[in-house]
Amino acid sequence: MKNKINIIVLVVIHFTLLQMRAQGTAVSPINNEGLVPHQEQVYVHTNSKLVFVGEYLYYTIYCLKDNTGQLSDVSKIAYLKLVNENREVVLNQKIKLTDGIGDSNFFIPSSIPSGNYKLIAYTQWMLNNGKDYFYSNDITVLNPYTSNQAVFRTKNIDDATKSVLKSSNNQSTNSINVPVRLELNESIYGTRQPVSLLISSTTLEGLGNYSVSVRKVDEMEPQFNTSSLNYKGVYPQKDKIENLILPELRGELLIGNVLAENENVNKNNKALGVSFPGKEYLFKLVTTNEKGQFFINVEEDYNTEEVYVQVLDDDAEEYSIELRPEENLNLSDLKFDMFKLNREMESQIEERSIYNQIENAYYSSKPDTILIGKPNSRFYGEGTMNYVLDDYTRFPSIKETFVEVVEHVWIQDNKDGKPEFHVRPIAPYVESGKLPLVFVDGILLLDHERLINLSSAQVESINISRNQHFYGTRTFQGVVDVTTFKSNFYENYYTDNMLSKKLFKPNESKNYYQQSYEGDLKDDYKRLPDFRYQLIWLPNFNTKNKQEKIQFFTSDITGKFEVSLEGFTNSGKPVSLKKKFSVK
Repeated sequence: MKNKINIIVLVVIHFTLLQMRAQGTAVSPINNEGLVPHQEQVYVHTNSKLVFVGEYLYYTIYCLKDNTGQLSDVSKIAYLKLVNENREVVLNQKIKLTDGIGDSNFFIPSSIPSGNYKLIAYTQWMLNNGKDYFYSNDITVLNPYTSNQAVFRTKNIDDATKSVLKSSNNQSTNSINVPVRLELNESIYGTRQPVSLLISSTTLEGLGNYSVSVRKVDEMEPQFNTSSLNYKGVYPQKDKIENLILPELRGELLIGNVLAENENVNKNNKALGVSFPGKEYLFKLVTTNEKGQFFINVEEDYNTEEVYVQVLDDDAEEYSIELRPEENLNLSDLKFDMFKLNREMESQIEERSIYNQIENAYYSSKPDTILIGKPNSRFYGEGTMNYVLDDYTRFPSIKETFVEVVEHVWIQDNKDGKPEFHVRPIAPYVESGKLPLVFVDGILLLDHERLINLSSAQVESINISRNQHFYGTRTFQGVVDVTTFKSNFYENYYTDNMLSKKLFKPNESKNYYQQSYEGDLKDDYKRLPDFRYQLIWLPNFNTKNKQEKIQFFTSDITGKFEVSLEGFTNSGKPVSLKKKFSVK
């Protein structure tokens, strides 16, 4: 009972309220049966079940309140993995969720062999139901550039018939009592022609969040019976909780521990400086609990691949720091569907491989756009003084620069004979005796001599804050913030007691390229080949009106194409629709 109380107190302390309330009263994260209520499930819509190396597997993930179909506002991070038949993770991604929805893509490299794979998706909060409580779907990877395709058994006529039947059954189920319709302006189109797709909600209940894929119908593609209609069926029975896994309520949650060889050393209330360095750096200060554990919530975007953590107390050499790795999953019960090849597929594989190579060769003319994250404001505000050193006479050393150029900052030796920076407070100039926070390219320097020894020729600017800054019980008199021209001082920075850890960071968001043959763009693309199998991918299409129109263009490829719409209405009803058309 004591352990249960400690867990609940920990959650309340670090997350204020878990956004879980019932009739205005905060709910315990564990119920009387040892399960977590207000749980989550996820569903993933992919653009294809069969992907060649050199192609992108696009996906949208919906994070849903348990068994309701409504978007969850609890978790802000989701995890997706591509797992092979040996239960090995071959591709691994983390993405941000905004209002319960996230999207990204896996590029399938040529190093991945042909085989049957599983796409696995989950949030940390879901794993409280068991380490096997995740969404999974079958994905087939085909690597035509290797001769070894033995993993795919030969397909026979009976298998093909069963596959077609399975597919047709899936089609009929999708159209029952659905409050959304797909309408095309034509059923047959020419190459490079515009297609008008109308998404109509028969009632206001049809408004919701959807993802739309338009892609060539691939006869080779396995017809796995998966859609948003049956997403609940992929989950096993829930387990009782042994150790509570905290939800990522505000963004990424990094959990770590401060360790000490001497068991008698106090690990409680230790301050740690956390640096995500670079031009747009982040800095956070966290403190440990009585067990030496600390929590870093990262809501902001950042560019660096590493995080640097160091104890700020004078006895820092007594401690070491570790960050907890990802939670291990139980993959032992995964069962893989078997994709099967036949001789008739040879020409299709060869044609698609050639078209992929041509499309990749012209990718720079038709690229997706990575959305740059919001720039981070300095944690100390705008500062009180900024010195761009090229605006002044440059001095050969940092010490001379601070003496001759930078006002209200000086260097003096401490009682151990080590130099330290001091910042004069704003009037009435009452000295606090506190040291400032000193940064170079976002790395917090506890040894100020490292800055003094830096060549002034490398320094672009110096920003000073003369205000007092409070973190918990810690007070710092001002900030000295130095930026170098390359913003890479951290790449060669090291101290004995600092943890430097490569981050598993979320994917950047993208705007996916949409081909157009109208207006000024028509002549630009007239002579470029267009062998797109994927005509359009809209990962997050939010319907706000009863009728929404989408326009896209066909490519130079002829044959049958299919519009696939997946998602959930605002009331939580799953929607899965398909519509075919021809290109001749």
